[in-house]
Formats: sequence, structure tokens, C-alpha cells
Amino acid sequence: MFEKIKIPDNITDIYIDVGLSWNMPFSMEWLNNYSDIFVISIEPNIDNFVSCQNILSRSIHRDRCHLIRSAIGDVISPTKSTLYTLINSSMHNGGHSSLYKPIGRFSSVIGNSYEVDVIPLSYILDSIPYKVIKHLKTDTQGNDLSVIKSLRHHLENVMDIYAEYDESNDYETTESGEKLEKYLIDNNFEKYETIYGDGSNRNKITDLRFSNLKFPRQTIKTLNSTNGLKPIFKAWE
Repeated sequence: MFEKIKIPDNITDIYIDVGLSWNMPFSMEWLNNYSDIFVISIEPNIDNFVSCQNILSRSIHRDRCHLIRSAIGDVISPTKSTLYTLINSSMHNGGHSSLYKPIGRFSSVIGNSYEVDVIPLSYILDSIPYKVIKHLKTDTQGNDLSVIKSLRHHLENVMDIYAEYDESNDYETTESGEKLEKYLIDNNFEKYETIYGDGSNRNKITDLRFSNLKFPRQTIKTLNSTNGLKPIFKAWE
């Protein structure tokens, strides 16, 4: 399903990036700024994946990142599902592909659809030695609760989560942001930041950040997609 993940000996922190778009901005920003981390980057869209492969191949940090072409979902074992993409339009970018059928503003710009592999995050984490996952970012157009659930028992070992909030107006039968928030709070996470859109979406919640109450509060290296992908440091008292 994917090549064996080789983590260098000098790594102290593991980050997971689910949903890369065409240029894996979170993964590359992490790699460029933090020398002690290893990133597992996951993307199902073939065009996006090839683009990210090309970007990573030119990076001096490529040995600290492992690319996996797959969708992530709360499945018992590896399976197949349909991935929907959008055709070129004013609303299109590489980050709009989804396991859920586009509706609403996207219903008239549905592009190609094709089968992709779907695996749970637990399937990946079962295959590597680690103590904690420092950060998980998921941006999967309505599939984010399923991504988080797919961690299974590994969820308790994740320190920090950045999740897209709610895409139920744009993709069919997706879970609400309220359900995602409740699931994490029920599993010993605390919401510490609410991120809103800009322009006409300035009153819309786009992303949430959560910390795992199991761990001592500390600085988490992450990014804010609403301020130009500049590093953000969450300093706990």
C-alpha cells in the first residue's frame, strides 16, 4: 500500500499532513523551518500527488518527509472509494478534491472522478516506531472527522490537531463541524483556537485547533492558513 517509512535517528517530532493540495504548503513550511521534525504527507489526488513529488524532490529536506498517495478514512482495512475533483473554474483549486460528491456552489463544476485507495491512519502508525505524534493537520473537504476517527487508539498519542471545521454546504453527506468538535472534546482534547475566513467569509469558522489534555502544555509548532502560512507558536502558560 505504501513504501516502508524510514525515520532518521535525529528526529524528535513527527507531524502528519493529510490533504496537501498541489503544493503541500504546510509540509514544506514545517520542513523549511524546523530541523528536528519528520513529516508524513498524504494526498489522494494523482495530479496533486505528482506535483508534490516534484516539489519535494527539489527540497534539501526530502529525507525528512514521506509522501503517501492515498485517501484517509475510518475504514477497518484498506479499501477503495471514489474521489471527486472539480473542473477549472473561478472556484477551483487543487485542494477541492473530496471523497464526498460536491454540491451547492460546486455542483456545476464537478470534474473527473476515479477510484483511490483509502486507509486508516492507524494502518500507517502501526507500521512505525514512535512515542507521540506532535501535530496532525487534516484538510480533506468534509472527511476530517473520519480522518481523526481512523487514528483509533493512536488518537491518545496525538498532542495537537488542526482540522477543517465544516464543509457540509459544499459536499454531500459530510459530518458537521459540531460533531468533529464534540468527538475531540469527548476524547480528552481541548479547543484552543477558532479560525475564521476572510472577506465575505469572515464570520464563517473555517478551522479549529485542539490540544490533548493528556500532555503537559507546551509550545506547538504549527501554521495559520489565514495569515499567509506564517509559523504560529502556541505558548501554554
